[in-house]
Amino acid sequence: MRLPRLAAAAVAAAALAVIAAPTTASAAPTVTERTATGVDVHTSQESDKEIREYWTPERMKQASPMEAPKAKPGKRSVDSPAKRMKLSASAKGVMPKATTTQLNAAAATTVSVAQEVPYTNNPAYNTVGKLFFKLPDGTPKECSASSILSKNKSTIWTAGHCVHLGNGSGDAGWMRSIKYVPGYRNGEEPLGSWTAQRMYAPSTWTAEGDTKESDMAAIVLNPVLVYGTLENAVGGALGYQFTENGTDFTDVHAVGYPVEGNNRTDLNGQRMMYCRGNTTDYSSFNPFDDRIAISCDMEGGASGGPYIDNLIEGAPVIIGAVSHHVEDQAGNRVDDKLLSSEHGANAAAVINAANAT
Repeated sequence: MRLPRLAAAAVAAAALAVIAAPTTASAAPTVTERTATGVDVHTSQESDKEIREYWTPERMKQASPMEAPKAKPGKRSVDSPAKRMKLSASAKGVMPKATTTQLNAAAATTVSVAQEVPYTNNPAYNTVGKLFFKLPDGTPKECSASSILSKNKSTIWTAGHCVHLGNGSGDAGWMRSIKYVPGYRNGEEPLGSWTAQRMYAPSTWTAEGDTKESDMAAIVLNPVLVYGTLENAVGGALGYQFTENGTDFTDVHAVGYPVEGNNRTDLNGQRMMYCRGNTTDYSSFNPFDDRIAISCDMEGGASGGPYIDNLIEGAPVIIGAVSHHVEDQAGNRVDDKLLSSEHGANAAAVINAANAT
């Protein structure tokens, strides 16, 4: 049984010395839109046409994996309106009638050394894809993402650090030229590509870079003429289960496009990979830290890929997204745990905001 969350300690007021010399207050970063539940919203400043013209095959090859955020040891999660409101959200996935992906036939129920997802023409394979984007400075990067059930039927789920720098820079920290390719494999785009219309991330991520409860995001995509909605194109969407203190799940699949892995030299980001096993509370001794851990060697490139529960049962739901692993001061990985931020109230606020559009 997890310990109950402790009441937040009152913060003692500190006296500030006033400097006699004249000072100029720095302007606060611009935040164009923030919901009452603490979700920052950003509309793409580039058209669908401009994004497509930028992402030539050559530039896609040049994209490097987005660096995972560094966890802040000992720092408790920051408070948020969503947490104070005790938000939660859940929905059943809408999947194609034929959902067998060959993962069903896997003999082992624990896969900690990532294996390739068997390629199939089944639309279920295409609920996960690769995300391309530019940093604010123009550097091309890549992450992973997945289709998530939404009212607009064209929303994907990924990590917060794949849409915003998480450094308190406001509107200036959003990623640019975002392109999503469902079912990407070896440079192929079996269902074409989709471009970002709007992005949603917790303000506790954009302002604080909180990895414990806030490294998640939703992206609403522009429609594609030949398909209409993303859900129509891929034949369905993953459901979700976002509740506070939800860490322990049985037989979860973590899926993504890793370019890097712990002691791996065979990964190149061109193939969809997965790990499989039970998830646990990474810091069960700390009631303020409910990051979700699964044994998995995937690293750079897998960021934003979904943690999927109930995949084999045919009712898959997202319960997390690849965020980071823990390293020592020398930059060495300290264990085999791949971590997701807790997908509780903040995740519920994000999907609710995306559904409101």
